[in-house]
Amino acid sequence: MKTKREESILDIVATFEEMADTVLIQLTLLEKYMSGPGKEESDRIIVAIKENEDKIDKFEIIISDKFISSIVLYQPVASDIRKIIAIYRMTINLERIGDRVVNILHSLGHIENSEEYKALAEVISVMLVSGITMVEKSLLSFINNDNEYAVWTIKNDEIVDEMNHKLLINSISKAKVSTKTREMLLSYVDLKDIITNIERIADHATNIAEASIYSIQGTDIRHTGLDANLPDHNENK
Repeated sequence: MKTKREESILDIVATFEEMADTVLIQLTLLEKYMSGPGKEESDRIIVAIKENEDKIDKFEIIISDKFISSIVLYQPVASDIRKIIAIYRMTINLERIGDRVVNILHSLGHIENSEEYKALAEVISVMLVSGITMVEKSLLSFINNDNEYAVWTIKNDEIVDEMNHKLLINSISKAKVSTKTREMLLSYVDLKDIITNIERIADHATNIAEASIYSIQGTDIRHTGLDANLPDHNENK
């Protein structure tokens, strides 16, 4: 029979996993929206994303309350404290990823019919998929107690940043597609917002991976870096 302390930890983990699933659904919906499914389906996706955003915000509050209650009422042991602190850190990053999805959707509403966006939509979608993969692997690291997924995510963060840089260069090179300079510049402002938000999603995935490593082995690598704290790992997992 599980103790109250054990039950409280399991409850926090279960709620966190629900929140993680909701954020992954948001990212999948955004990817689908960017594929241009048609107005009726796009409208349904917008409604679903807004509904899920409310759920994500509520999850953050619920997990925060459960975190405090567990500490105060059940005095968890050191390993449990490490786990729930890691969950709390990951929860903050998941909520921010949810915000980024809404930000991207808002920016898309301004530019999705522009020539500039249409010329770069495929590249942006590829970049988003890379960010989603990083989020998935960082979460799998924690859920499966697997350090390798966390290491993979952290080491691939620079790859997504490089994609961002190449995408901006590509964007500039395609500026000639627009004859209306003002509209083109406005479009690029929104394009930059979309690119920045996707990059931040990858950054939050890295934060989640770092929290997962902290939960698994008690090593906080936020300020010292991966190589200073961990042995070599298989990067291809």
